[in-house]
Amino acid sequence: MYKKLFVIYLAAAGVLFADEICIQDGTVLKGTIRSVTEKQIEIETGFAGILRVDRAQVSGFSTDEPVFMRLVDGAVLTGKVTALEQGTVEISGSDRSLCTPMESVRQSWVGADQDPEVLARAKAVAEMAHKWKYMLAANLSGQSGNSNQRHFGGNAEAVLASKQDELKLYGSYRSGESDGRKTTDERKIGLRYTSYFSDPWGWYLRQEFEQDQFENLRLRSVTAVGLSYRVLEQKKKKMGFDAGVSYRHERYINLSPDSSNIGLDFGLQHFFGGNRRFEMNNEFSCVPSVEDFTNYQVTQDSYLDVPISNLKRWKIRLGLRNDYNSQPVGDRKSLDSRYYSSLVAKWD
Repeated sequence: MYKKLFVIYLAAAGVLFADEICIQDGTVLKGTIRSVTEKQIEIETGFAGILRVDRAQVSGFSTDEPVFMRLVDGAVLTGKVTALEQGTVEISGSDRSLCTPMESVRQSWVGADQDPEVLARAKAVAEMAHKWKYMLAANLSGQSGNSNQRHFGGNAEAVLASKQDELKLYGSYRSGESDGRKTTDERKIGLRYTSYFSDPWGWYLRQEFEQDQFENLRLRSVTAVGLSYRVLEQKKKKMGFDAGVSYRHERYINLSPDSSNIGLDFGLQHFFGGNRRFEMNNEFSCVPSVEDFTNYQVTQDSYLDVPISNLKRWKIRLGLRNDYNSQPVGDRKSLDSRYYSSLVAKWD
């Protein structure tokens, strides 16, 4: 009997001494006020969880325990808050009390380490800090019997990024044999730097080198510079566009003369992360010649990274890459399509 009365007493005390938000239509919300900002008040209730109330609808609020209050003039006070007449609150500290209009209250928080301005500055510093991220991927496949085949590929990537800029270093290698005859021998290295001078606008510089024995390439160099625009920049969703000019120079293995041309440079980068279960990446680039728009190269690379069980660092990559050269050298085909799967390791 006494135990039941004690529980009822505690429940009643919780309601009696709970924080309150007074709505202009007369409604009173009771619970625990977590924070007050210039736009809303957040209160945790027992009947509806966390509610966020528009400040324009609030006539006043009260707290059961002392809280920190920042006024519009920058002054920070500590004390209990009591709602007075319409649109006025009283802040009662240990040494003084202050009555002030609701419009004068800029922010409120509970813990000393929860000051919104301090947290905002720390977040801004963290976003400006540069962080390295690394990726290694490798694949190996083979076949024996009617034909003997062996294919190997790998690529590496290092990215130094902050909210203001990004430096990306990358390289890849592909090799293949069929019945003892070399069928693939391709190497690529490159870098890309992007700086956002007026977010979402930025500028970029890209440099790439490629060797491909079976494309008759001793060396292909592509240099591009231009403007970048990021449509989305979220943790799980990113999208950006590039537009600029490029310079392409090619040296061939046979006696064909070197070729050079000035062109345009268009690109698209898209990233989508789905609840830690997979990550989808899409990259597209088009480099047409200014002198001859029928001379262009298009690259599309789309891949899906799926984590291996609970191992966040290790992933399986399934992808499709298409390389199109409108004017291939010799008897090479214009379109080179490749399906691939790789074992990927990512870490910071």
